[in-house]
Amino acid sequence: MTAMNIERKVRQLDNDVSEIYTMLFDIQGTQKRHTHRLDELGTDIADLGTKMDAVQTRLTGVETTMDAVETRLTGVETKIDEVLDILRS
Repeated sequence: MTAMNIERKVRQLDNDVSEIYTMLFDIQGTQKRHTHRLDELGTDIADLGTKMDAVQTRLTGVETTMDAVETRLTGVETKIDEVLDILRS
């Protein structure tokens, strides 16, 4: 190889290294953006979990109320049956 070929090859390698650093810098920026977005999504998921817990608590309350209503209706039904038996006798 001649000195000129070696010099050209060194310049090309230097340009390649510079391009690689530029690409790595771009990749690093993308990774930072992804990291921030994943952190935001993690927060959103945690908030959603809290909201779901609140919904579960409310549904449990509704279920308890409905059980109480069912018990009262069963009592009313029993009393109506007793009144009908008395009226039929």
